[in-house]
Amino acid sequence: MASSIADQRSRACRNLLAQVHAITEKEGITPSALHAIKLKLVALASKADLFPPGDFAMPVAQGRNHPLLVEDDDGHGLYLTINMPGKEAAPHDHGIWCVNAAISGRERHVFYRRTDDGGQNGRATVVRVGEVMVEPGNGMAMADHDIHSTEVVGQLPAIGLALYGYALARFPSVVWFHPEFSAVRACVSRRHAALAEPVGA
Repeated sequence: MASSIADQRSRACRNLLAQVHAITEKEGITPSALHAIKLKLVALASKADLFPPGDFAMPVAQGRNHPLLVEDDDGHGLYLTINMPGKEAAPHDHGIWCVNAAISGRERHVFYRRTDDGGQNGRATVVRVGEVMVEPGNGMAMADHDIHSTEVVGQLPAIGLALYGYALARFPSVVWFHPEFSAVRACVSRRHAALAEPVGA
């Protein structure tokens, strides 16, 4: 009996995470390791038949993340993401590495570098340093504390795969930058909250 699409997808996701761990255990989180991981995620995203739209609910609002494989504790999180046309996110720093690849649609990622010394609370300056269009056949990788903004381009939803160093439920503090106001704002760390939970909670 042929395996279902869901079974094939689950096996492909487990295989990807095994390859990712093999890369990082050998090399750590380096630019070359992130590039290798990006190529593997792009290859998985190219198998669009494993991710039929009918298996994933569309967002009620602008975006939605569907967990594909989420590891325990401080393990990685692999998600199918759906972002609607026009959705934007201001410059931000996840606090952890991430890699994105497109199944369909287009999403522009603009990268920034912080130029102040962080000495003034609530104030920050950033400059634009690059741009990548995440579309079928192309992806992007960010190291810890890289800064990017995102925008869905065109009239179609941007559907893709996102792999994070930590699962979203255990994210470090995400830092948002507002260049027009030279302002910065940090969100509460989900990871610290999770670590503080009593065993069995």
